[in-house]
Amino acid sequence: MKKAKFLLLILIVLIVGGAFVWGMRYGFEHSETVRNLFSNATNEVTGEAGPDAEAALAARGRLTALVSMYIFAVITVLQFVALATCVWVVSGVRSAEGSTDLKLKQLENAEIFFDIPLYVGLFGTVSAFLVMTFSPQSSRLIAYSSTLIGIIFSLVLRLTLQYPLRKRLIADKAGGDK
Repeated sequence: MKKAKFLLLILIVLIVGGAFVWGMRYGFEHSETVRNLFSNATNEVTGEAGPDAEAALAARGRLTALVSMYIFAVITVLQFVALATCVWVVSGVRSAEGSTDLKLKQLENAEIFFDIPLYVGLFGTVSAFLVMTFSPQSSRLIAYSSTLIGIIFSLVLRLTLQYPLRKRLIADKAGGDK
């Protein structure tokens, strides 16, 4: 039963992640607004460059924007993987056999999983520095959004998974002591 739930969770994450990456690619190809989020808004000085140089610059800008979009999409998918991992770990603690004290210790031990979205957000910020050379606009988008998504996911995990479970376990422990 646990293995089936785990596989279902993996399948859901893969479907959501794939749909997100596909949606980002579709938006990039079909929407000027999405494409402009990841492209460099500054006009480069080409001097006396001819049409071939302008086409090469445009192609380089498009490639840089596409790479930036994929970096953003992968970091966002990693956030969903971190979310699913935390859900899986907490459900394991919730369904584990043992005393309330043991479950509280297990939940305390699982604390690192609630911070994974923050680490992925930090990874996104550091990745954005690699993009900064080619596209300052998209690097800022990647840095700010990955950090923000990490903070939001971590907060949501703590408020929806950790706090209610800890509250229930503490109440169970207090009820058992009477």
